[in-house]
Amino acid sequence: MSKVSMYKKKEKRIRFPAEYTEGALHFKKGPGWQACYDSERELYTAEIFLAGYYDLYEINEEIFGKLKTKGMERRKAHELIAAGRHLYKSVSDKNGSYDIMLDENYTALCPWADVQKTGELWDQKLTDLAVSVFDSEKQNREKRRKEPDDQ
Repeated sequence: MSKVSMYKKKEKRIRFPAEYTEGALHFKKGPGWQACYDSERELYTAEIFLAGYYDLYEINEEIFGKLKTKGMERRKAHELIAAGRHLYKSVSDKNGSYDIMLDENYTALCPWADVQKTGELWDQKLTDLAVSVFDSEKQNREKRRKEPDDQ
C-alpha cells in the first residue's frame, strides 16, 4: 500500500464525536443530520441530508435539546429539524438537480455548514411562487398525513 493511500485510509477513520465544541459552536451529530448552537449569537441551526437531498434550517433551543446523538431514529430527528425555519434546499434525484435559497442570509446564519449545492439555483420569483403554492396547501397537510385506518 502506498504512503498516500495509507494516509487517506487513516484520514477517513478520523471522526468527530457525536457531540463536540469548537470555540463558541456546540455541535450534535446523528445519522443524516447535524445541529449547531452558536453561543455568541444565541442561534440554533441544523442540516439534514439523505441520498440526493440536503436541507438547512434555523431551529430553536427546544428542538436542539430534543435531538439525541444516540438512540434517535433518523426520521424522528429529521421531523424535529424540519419544524424549524427552512433556509436552503438542494435536490439531486432522478428528476434533475436544483437548489432553492429560501433565506439569502443562510451562509451568515450557518457559516459552519458545508452546503451541498447540486444544480441550478432557482431565481427568487420561482422560489416565492413555490413557497406561496405550498403555503396555500397547509390546511390539507394533516388530512393527507393521516393513516388510511384513521380516515
